[in-house]
Amino acid sequence: MDATMPRTKAQGMTRIELYVPTALFSEAEELADFEGWKLSELHRVFWENGFGVYVERSNKRMINKRLREKNSPDVANQGEEE
Repeated sequence: MDATMPRTKAQGMTRIELYVPTALFSEAEELADFEGWKLSELHRVFWENGFGVYVERSNKRMINKRLREKNSPDVANQGEEE
């Protein structure tokens, strides 16, 4: 399989280039071939799963930050008073 995103005539699409380790991509290609996926489906899996992990981690960091600020406002103020 070609490692670049397949060309498409679809409107409203943005071309994105992803770089992954060659060994990982080779394994993914083998899996995609075994599952009968098209190359575009493989790229979509990489993109969606990677973005999903990013969003999940980002949300966790945001929630943790808000909880720390909510539960310990004195801690932030103590450093300023000393």
